[in-house]
Parts: sequence; structure tokens; C-alpha cells
Amino acid sequence: MKSWSVIAAELYKQKKGVLWKLAFGGPALVSVLIFLNMSLRYDYLMQRYAGKTSWEAMLNEVFFLWAFFLPIGVTLLAAIVHFREYSENAWKHLLSLPVRRGHVYAAKWLVIVLATVLSVLALMAGLWLGGLVIGFPEPFPFGLYGQYALYLTFSSLGIASVQHWLSSRFRNTIIPVAVGVSGTVGAIFLAQSEWMRYIPYAAPLFTMPGPDGDAGVSIVSGLLFGTAALLAGMLEFGKRDIL
Repeated sequence: MKSWSVIAAELYKQKKGVLWKLAFGGPALVSVLIFLNMSLRYDYLMQRYAGKTSWEAMLNEVFFLWAFFLPIGVTLLAAIVHFREYSENAWKHLLSLPVRRGHVYAAKWLVIVLATVLSVLALMAGLWLGGLVIGFPEPFPFGLYGQYALYLTFSSLGIASVQHWLSSRFRNTIIPVAVGVSGTVGAIFLAQSEWMRYIPYAAPLFTMPGPDGDAGVSIVSGLLFGTAALLAGMLEFGKRDIL
């Protein structure tokens, strides 16, 4: 079985599941909250962010909320991708097919990353729509929001790889979800530490474009932890006695 067929099979499994509802529902909820915040407190927020445009003020308002939601969202996405295999005891059947274990592991990781990217894009679309409805006087800054979306994508890779392995390793879904939530909450308090700021769950806290952020941290953390955890997880998965 070719690798693209494995990816197609994984996508088909999630066709009628809750994965896509979460991937688009979460950003929709955050967009609505930010829309209400900006529309009800517009004058106050523009005074608070004096010197910034309406779109920049909106980005500042959504930044911390999304930095908290993104790691938890990725945690839930990873748990959902693996839930069916364990709930239906389908690992035995899946791994009996003529397909490499590495391809199965990589395909599930790609589905998690794809859902995460779509979630980030959905957020950008929701913020853009909210700004249009409110009637922001400035044109939409595609470059600024494009940078933010790119940094968020990089920052999510480490979280996706770690949570992917945890969700594949433990039959009990509560364990990887608890680790993801604990890591997210802990990152908020420890992100100012010189070393702890590089843990995957802290990466979204450094995705703000411009001088207010430190995108290098999110990119390095995402790429290094994402690649290392993916390769290590793939190696462990290939040797694991799942059957």
C-alpha cells in the first residue's frame, strides 16, 4: 500500500467524526469572542493600543487566548485521531495490512498537522470577517496576519509530535489529554524561563509578529521538537508490541 493511500485512508476515517468539527469550531468560537470584545470595547481598546491599527489591536487581543487554546486544541486533535483505533480495537487489523508501520504513524501525524493548519487558517478568516463586520477603517494587513499564521503553524509542530506519540502510546485517552493540558498551563507560568521557554507547549506564546514577539523561539522549538519527537516516536512505534 502506497503512503498516499494510507493518508487517504486516515482522512476517510475522520470524514464523519468530530475532528473537523473541533478544527473549525474552536477558531469560530474564538473569533466570535474576539469580535464581541472588539465591537463592545473598540474605543477603549484603541486608546489602550495607541499608535496601533485596529487590526493590530485585534491581533494583540487574540494572541494570548489563542496561545492557550492552540496547544489544548492540538492535544484534543491528536487524541481524536487515535481514539478510533483503541475504541474499536482496530490496531490489529490496521497493522495486518501490507503497509509499513512508519507510514501509518506518519499518516496520522500529517492528519493532525493538517487539521491544525486548517484551524489556524479558519481563525485568520474569522478575524478578517469580524474586522469587516465591525468596519475597521484600515485595509486588512495580509502580511502581518500571514506571518502570524506561519509562526503558529511552526509552533504547533512540536506539540503535534509529542501529543501524537502520547496518544498512540496510551489506550486511556485521559493520559495524553492530561499531559497536554498540564503542559499548556505550566508553559504559561514558566515561559519566561530561559530554558523552559523552548518546551513545545510554550512555543505559541512567542508567535506575535514584530518586536512584541520572539518568533525565533516558536520556529526553533517547533522544528526541533517536532522533528525529533516525530522520528523518535516513529522508531518506538515500529518496535512496539501493539498486537
